[in-house]
Amino acid sequence: MIDRELDSILKCVEKPARYTGGEVNIARKDIGSVDVRMGFAFPDTYEIGMSYMGMQILYSILNNNDRIYCERLFAPAGDMEKLMRDRGRKLFTLETFTPAGELDLLGFTLQYEMSYTNVLNMLDLAGLPVRRSDRLEAAARGEHMPVILAGGPCAFNPEPLADFIDVFLIGDGEELLEKVCEAYADAKAAAADAAACDAAHDVRSAFLGKIAGWDGVYIPEFYEVEYYDSEAGDLASTVKAIKPVHEMAPERVIRAVVPDIDKAAFPTCNIVPFIDTVHDRSVVETFRGCTRGCRFCQAGMIYRPVRERKPETIKHLAMEQLANTGHEELSLLSLSTSDYSQFEELAVDLMGLCKAQNVALSLPSLRLDSFSFKVLDEIQGYRKSGLTFAPEAGTQRLRDVINKNITEDDIYSAVRQAVELGWEHIKLYFMIGLPGETYEDLDGIAEIARRIMDINYEIRGRKGGRFRVTVSVSNFVPKPHTPFQWEAQDRPEDFIEKHNYLSGKLRIKGVTFNYHETHTSNLEAVFARGDRRTGRILEEAWKNGCTFDAWTEHFRPELWEDAFARCAAELGFADGKSLEAFYNYRKRREDEILPWDHIDSFIDRQFLLTEKHKAEAAQTTPDCRLGCNLCGVNEHTECFV
Repeated sequence: MIDRELDSILKCVEKPARYTGGEVNIARKDIGSVDVRMGFAFPDTYEIGMSYMGMQILYSILNNNDRIYCERLFAPAGDMEKLMRDRGRKLFTLETFTPAGELDLLGFTLQYEMSYTNVLNMLDLAGLPVRRSDRLEAAARGEHMPVILAGGPCAFNPEPLADFIDVFLIGDGEELLEKVCEAYADAKAAAADAAACDAAHDVRSAFLGKIAGWDGVYIPEFYEVEYYDSEAGDLASTVKAIKPVHEMAPERVIRAVVPDIDKAAFPTCNIVPFIDTVHDRSVVETFRGCTRGCRFCQAGMIYRPVRERKPETIKHLAMEQLANTGHEELSLLSLSTSDYSQFEELAVDLMGLCKAQNVALSLPSLRLDSFSFKVLDEIQGYRKSGLTFAPEAGTQRLRDVINKNITEDDIYSAVRQAVELGWEHIKLYFMIGLPGETYEDLDGIAEIARRIMDINYEIRGRKGGRFRVTVSVSNFVPKPHTPFQWEAQDRPEDFIEKHNYLSGKLRIKGVTFNYHETHTSNLEAVFARGDRRTGRILEEAWKNGCTFDAWTEHFRPELWEDAFARCAAELGFADGKSLEAFYNYRKRREDEILPWDHIDSFIDRQFLLTEKHKAEAAQTTPDCRLGCNLCGVNEHTECFV
């Protein structure tokens, strides 16, 4: 229940329902009847976290286990945080308002590198030391310290957070997280038995010793990182070795994988928030993975192989969810919806089911072919919202470099169909700073926008005056476990110059131009490919007051610049600029040990190098559905090709 003090705090904050819990379909359990309590922490606001389907999946799985109680925590907004700190209120769960520090396990999902300062801030708000070593000292003094877990796509390079997190869970979490929670419960039970016998038993050590060596489990304290010194030439300051120092720790941590997602648990009794969230709808995952092989895309690599749910399973889950939540919209979740092998049959059936229940159907990430347009035309009818195309690059040469595998004919024929069917807003997504990019490629972005406007005029003439095009540009960020993991990133001044250049080129009537903030892209790259030492920069920035760095209104680049400057000498660099240049603006050697090389994503290093070399030659690789490209996945798990 909400106590009097919390009630008085909530009366003073914006959107108090972020912190009250009690939503429809939450888990309610007798705390005394469970063996382990786990806090699922999302390092952003409630509205964003409650839109993340992964939380709903894992929350449902854990709470269906009688031994486990999973509760939720979110990063409080600035007004709430200030009042909590002023009144000494610790970060609490929404289910029981229990302080986070009293839980057994506290797990963070890592969806975006710019949320890392929020991870530290939430640990501090919980009254816990942010550094693992300090928590161990506190535990040695007899203080209760929950084990801190982290998972999600960013965990595929765990090193920037290695000094703060106890255990990283790499890969699919549906089976792994439940097993980890049960292992902790077993360690607690053994400790209770030992206490009854006057025997010493360290729950944390027993727990870590049991799960070390499991697929998907990385325990940073069981590994030692060595770096080359300043006399190593091109390799100076790079990683020299990553060595296990515990007998149970493997040299490489193999990611966890759920081989058959059709049999995997998926929630149908989702929590329904009382306030609007980013995505207020029912969601069903149709398949996991991607076969396209875009060379910049981390998700397309780390979620291989493709694993599908059967159409009957998808329809059953969708109808159950709608019945249990009252949502008025259904969306399908995947990296590329229309790549589902039975997409046409599924789309037709879902349209019928949704129409019968007066439910809106959303089909994101469609390949815009003739069938998709028929589906979209039927779904949206006369209320046609914007259509999204993602050419990613402005010329065919650069699209071949990144292995996008779409042509100008694909783009313009799709636009022509869209205009003929009545769409009046086309959104185009591009990436700048890609390897091998020239200003001709930027000119190509403007040319695509211009030709789309011409197509509209050709078909509609003066009647098409309301038609508009939005061009959105993001900055290339090299990601681990991709063919571009060795590439340099553009410097901030390069991005800014390209933004200004495009601003001039895109002064076209009916065209709007948007671009991503430059400094956050550069910081994202530091922590995407950083080694263990970058944790010092992160900690210093957080101490400076950095939180919610993904939010433009909260991001303060000057505080980050100060953090780089303060940490430079400690980390062996002349100044903050040379430190950032080392992590961002240099091209890595192909024989260099990368900070994440001890994490096995199933993708062979040689495959990634081959793809890198093909990119340099602007050569494409066909879709995996057309034949195996020998990426290495089928050496670990069954692959449909």
